[in-house]
Amino acid sequence: MALEILHDLEQKIQALVERAEQLRQENARLSEQLAAGNRRLEEVSNQLQQIENQCQQHESERLEIKGRIEKLLSRFDGLDLS
Repeated sequence: MALEILHDLEQKIQALVERAEQLRQENARLSEQLAAGNRRLEEVSNQLQQIENQCQQHESERLEIKGRIEKLLSRFDGLDLS
């Protein structure tokens, strides 16, 4: 009877050790996935910042062009073409 209890205890401990190893492996895999996700997020954030900077630059250029066109048009308005 005592040997059966000891055998059952050994089996339970072995099962726990195996489960702990599975969890360690899964944790390592998930940590790698998280690190890869964080690297990708950083890359995308950098790309987004570059795109935002380009948009701001294009908007500034657009406003400058608009202002120049408005000045040219106002010159035409001032001309007496009749």
